Amino acid sequence: MQSKQRYVWAALLTLPIIAIGYWIDREESYWLLGLFAISFAGYFALVLKRSCTVKELLVIGILVRLACIGATPELSDDYYRFAFDGKMVLNGENPYTVLPDSLESSSSYETMLVENMNSPSYYSIYPPIDQIFFSLPTLIAGDNLTLYIIILRVLIILFEILMALLLLKMLQFLEKELHLFAWYFLNPLVIVELSGNLHFEGVTMFFFLLAVYLLMTGKLLRSGIVYAIAIGTKLIPLMLLPFFIHRLRKRSLVYFTIIAVTVVVLFIPFINRELISNLASSLDLYFHTFMFNGSLFYIANEVVEQFTGFEYNLDLLGSITPFVVLISVMVLAVSKNRSGWDGLMKQAVFALLIYYSLASIVHPWYVVNLMALALFTNYRFPYVWSALIVVSYVAYRKEPVEEVPMLLVAEHLALGIMVIVELLRELRVNRDSQCL
Repeated sequence: MQSKQRYVWAALLTLPIIAIGYWIDREESYWLLGLFAISFAGYFALVLKRSCTVKELLVIGILVRLACIGATPELSDDYYRFAFDGKMVLNGENPYTVLPDSLESSSSYETMLVENMNSPSYYSIYPPIDQIFFSLPTLIAGDNLTLYIIILRVLIILFEILMALLLLKMLQFLEKELHLFAWYFLNPLVIVELSGNLHFEGVTMFFFLLAVYLLMTGKLLRSGIVYAIAIGTKLIPLMLLPFFIHRLRKRSLVYFTIIAVTVVVLFIPFINRELISNLASSLDLYFHTFMFNGSLFYIANEVVEQFTGFEYNLDLLGSITPFVVLISVMVLAVSKNRSGWDGLMKQAVFALLIYYSLASIVHPWYVVNLMALALFTNYRFPYVWSALIVVSYVAYRKEPVEEVPMLLVAEHLALGIMVIVELLRELRVNRDSQCL
C-alpha cells in the first residue's frame, strides 16, 4: 500500500509542475495557485513520509526538470534580459555600459528582446559569472530564442543536479539524514523558479555551499576562489562574509584577500570608467524604485506616510534599510550561537530572513536561498514560506500589477507564526538539554 502511495505523491508533485511549465500564464492566478497547492501537497507527503529511497527522490527531481525542458517561461520575463546581455557580450559590447532602449543600431532579434524586457532603461546588474551563462547559449542558438531558452535551461538543470549531489555530500559529512536533500531538490518552487523560469539563485547557492564544504575539508584557497565565483553570480554571498571571521580567525584575512582578488579578476573583462557608476545607479534604482511583496518594509512605509503624506517613501526607506541589514548582520556575527557549521548556517538563515523582511522587493525565487541554507539547520519555515509566497503571483492577474493586501498579510502572518513557533521549540529543546 505504501509503495502505491509514493507513486501518487510523486504524480501530485510532478504533474502540476509540468502543467505550470507548458500551459499556465502568470495572469491565470487561480489556476496557478491551485496547481501549486496540489504540487506542494505531493511534495510535503514525499519528504515527510519518506516512502522513497534517496535514489528514487533524486530520479523524481531530475525527471520532472527534464520534462519541462521545452517550456517557455511564463512566470518571469527576465530571460529576455539574459538573452540581450549574452548577445551584447558576443557582439563585443559591455553589458554594464549599454542601455537597451538607447541602443543605436540593433538587429530585429535584439529589438524584440528590448521590447519584451521589463527593464530596458536600466543597465545590467548581473555579475560576470551570470554574463558567462547568458553568453554560452547564444554561441549555439544565435538569434533563436527558443533554442536559447532550452540550452540555458540545460545548464541550470546540470547545476541543479550538481547541487543535489553536493547537498548529499555535505549531509553525509555533517552526519545528517541524507533524505533531507529532498526538502530542497523536490521543492516545487525551486523546480519552477530555477529550471522553469531560469533564475540563478540555485547556481549561486551551489557555489556558496561548495565554498563552505571546501572550508569544512580544509581547502582554504579553493574555497576562497569558489566563494568569489558565488559572488560573481549573485551579490548575496557578500552579506554572509562576516560569519566566517569567527570560524577562520587569523586566516580570515587571507581568505578575504583570496576572494577580493578573484572578484577583481572576474570583473577585469568589463572594467572601464562607467562600470562602477552604472552598476551603482542600477542598484540604486533597485532599492529606491520598486515595491513588491514586502512585509516590514510595507509597514514602515505606512508609518512614514503618516508623516510625509506620500504614498511611497522608497527614497527614504531605501536609504535606511541597507544600514539596518548591515547592523543586523554584524550583531548576528558576534552572537553566542555561532559555533560549528550548524551555527554558521543558522546565522546565514536569519541574516537573509532579516534582509527579506526589510526589503522592498521579495520575488518568490528569493526564498530559494533560504531553503538551501536551512537544510543544514532544524528550521523548516523557509519551506513553508515557499508554499505561501506563490500567492504573490496574484498581483499579475491584470495589468498594471496590483497586489492584494489581504493575501500579503496572510502570507507574512503565517510565516511570522511559523518562525516564532520554531524559535520557541528550539528554546525549549535547549533548556531541556541544559537541565539534563
